[in-house]
Amino acid sequence: MNLDFITVLFLITAIGFVILMVLLPRFGPHYISRLTCPSCRKTFNFHWIPGATITSLIRRNYRVLKCPYCHTRSTFDIMATRARAPKTTKVLKGAKIKAKA
Repeated sequence: MNLDFITVLFLITAIGFVILMVLLPRFGPHYISRLTCPSCRKTFNFHWIPGATITSLIRRNYRVLKCPYCHTRSTFDIMATRARAPKTTKVLKGAKIKAKA
């Protein structure tokens, strides 16, 4: 089986895209907002990555979302209802940092 350069480049890009889309929302720098629906008054969590889409850059802290319970669309301020800070990278216990002399 002989693969040309374009096919190999396409395969690497496709595999990288799938890995990025699977791992980034789960382990990447994302926030969780605890939202309350104005119609049914039930609370639900919304996971979001700041600046991940063009819509998030335009609308800033507001998102138009459907309630998972009553399915009505409402505008939510996701920054004001943020439940926790984004995940950060962990520092290994045995890692030593060398100081510049």
